[in-house]
Amino acid sequence: MTTADGHPDAAEPLDGLRRVVTAISSGQVELEPQDLHAISRLRDGDDDVVRDQLAALDAEGRFALIERLRQVGADFGGYDFTVVFSAMAADDDASVRTVAVTGLGQCETSGATRSLLRVAMSIEEEDAVRREAVTALGEVAMRVELGWASSEDANDVVGSLRAIAEDVSEEEELRASALSALAVASDEWVAGLIEAAFDSDAAALHLGAVEAMGRNADESWLPVLESSLVAEDDDERLAAVQAIGEIGSEEGTPMLLELFNDPSASEEVVRGAVAALGEIGSEEALEELEQLRTHPDPTVRETAQAALDSASWLDDVGDLGLSRDPESWGA
Repeated sequence: MTTADGHPDAAEPLDGLRRVVTAISSGQVELEPQDLHAISRLRDGDDDVVRDQLAALDAEGRFALIERLRQVGADFGGYDFTVVFSAMAADDDASVRTVAVTGLGQCETSGATRSLLRVAMSIEEEDAVRREAVTALGEVAMRVELGWASSEDANDVVGSLRAIAEDVSEEEELRASALSALAVASDEWVAGLIEAAFDSDAAALHLGAVEAMGRNADESWLPVLESSLVAEDDDERLAAVQAIGEIGSEEGTPMLLELFNDPSASEEVVRGAVAALGEIGSEEALEELEQLRTHPDPTVRETAQAALDSASWLDDVGDLGLSRDPESWGA
């Protein structure tokens, strides 16, 4: 049998899975495309068979196999490892479950979304694994909001994330992750939830609210984020910088520029501000990035160049005038 893209396919999906298990157990890193395509044809209901096959590997081997499949899925199109990832999301080893959940986040299928929901809502699962599932569900919500994915599971995704974010019995970091994840939703109540978390005495929720403002991408958050730029907590300052970049408004540029004259701003915050200017991509922001290419800190110079390289207006950069004397950085 041959797939649509010309790869010879294994006769049976389980044959491909067995060969992949054998390859991993022998220390082989590169896996045969025909076996990977065969695994892609596993069906719902094969979970138990998958777990039985992978039981031949120890936890380290199972982790290596799932991580390799995750890398392949991220780097190449045409593969769907939903069934394998879903099966191993119930593995005995937490590290295997975590990487399986990460893999599910890459699978744009309803089956993957259902598995992520099961993990996220399982009170018996470790919080770290649930946080990974919540983060992945945030990407599902983003794809739905942008119209890149089916809205079939949209209500369940948003409803589950909201339930976690509002549940005071849940771990604070998990609630914060859920808040950040659902911030992309256009529902009117989202802004109120973010405001309540920002005003919370819980540090994790407060920080999660700052991150959520960026994902919410509403310019109305800029005044609040400006106040966070001078917060005592460096993590909050960095989150605010990144959020301003995500919002992408020209109005955020002056706020970021203030950081270059702030002696209390850490190197990480300054580098984050440079990257955020690239995300904003306005004429003023790009002019500043051109100037930052002469900054005495090599890391800032490299970050500025990387931001310019990724800016959507790169073709216009050469026409921008220099408004600051490069020598002023040493003053």
